[in-house]
Amino acid sequence: MNNFHSKKSVIEMVDLKGQYAKIQSEIDEAVLKVIRDTAFINGPQVEEFSKNLSNYLNGAFVIPCANGTDALQIAMMALGLEPGDEVIVPSFTYVATAEVIGLLKLNPVLVDVDPQSFNVTRNNIEQAISANTKAIVPVHLFGQCADMESILMLAKERNLYVIEDTAQAIGAEYSFSDGSKKQAGTMGHIGCTSFFP
Repeated sequence: MNNFHSKKSVIEMVDLKGQYAKIQSEIDEAVLKVIRDTAFINGPQVEEFSKNLSNYLNGAFVIPCANGTDALQIAMMALGLEPGDEVIVPSFTYVATAEVIGLLKLNPVLVDVDPQSFNVTRNNIEQAISANTKAIVPVHLFGQCADMESILMLAKERNLYVIEDTAQAIGAEYSFSDGSKKQAGTMGHIGCTSFFP
């Protein structure tokens, strides 16, 4: 019998155990401090995190959430989107992006992405806009931003909200044609991210 076929090998997309092992003592101490202080919600660590992220994003207002899915849900609720409203999202994204839209009884409108960058484009978004469209969710992928200048112009022309999903590109910088630069999550009406390892 061939041993190759008798053993199961697992190839993990992300080695979370390996990542944890490298910083285990630091993580364990931080978790124990939160437990000892019983500062589970908006405690000093969350406050420090919010300040640090705001500074990193050049002063953006930060509201910490349990996860990126919650951030997207809160963003859509804050913008007053109502059942039946359409929200344009890329077809190539993590399921949570479209899942939240369905959870809120909004209608996800999936559009193709550019085959080179895997990000949505103005052209693909524009073709999907209808009278019921209220928002666009560009999902910045692989550490690169979607073409935000053209997407923002389209959103302004059509009076649409832009909710950036930066879970795969936090820290990415976008350069506008006038030479100005902004970080992912700071260009649209609201930016959302996730810190899953």
